[in-house]
Amino acid sequence: MAVMNRCAVAVAAKPPMRDWTRSFWTREDMESLHEEESLYLIPTYDDDSQAQQILAEHHEAIFRSELELWCRDPARWPTPRTLDLFHAWFAVRLFPLVEDLGAEPLRPYGDAETIADQLRQALR
Repeated sequence: MAVMNRCAVAVAAKPPMRDWTRSFWTREDMESLHEEESLYLIPTYDDDSQAQQILAEHHEAIFRSELELWCRDPARWPTPRTLDLFHAWFAVRLFPLVEDLGAEPLRPYGDAETIADQLRQALR
């Protein structure tokens, strides 16, 4: 077991996000949405103030990733995607300690070019 050089943030959809997705999914999808969280690895932080700063720096990439799960057309996404809107649409939980219990080394899914493309998209 190894402590990773990352922290994590979990996000779960709040009612405004669920309302936005209504036109894309079935009732069953909507009913299960509130039960799901996405987990994102973020840089390490020492205190809550630093954690909030990191979240502010990365909220748009997380926001884009969550929106893309429901709608691949960015023209249909809300704009501007501010930090305030992010907090209105997502419940956030921070995890200051991440331990790796797996035996396999960590590796991203997909090839390097696909991952690079995804990162470029997230940073736009």
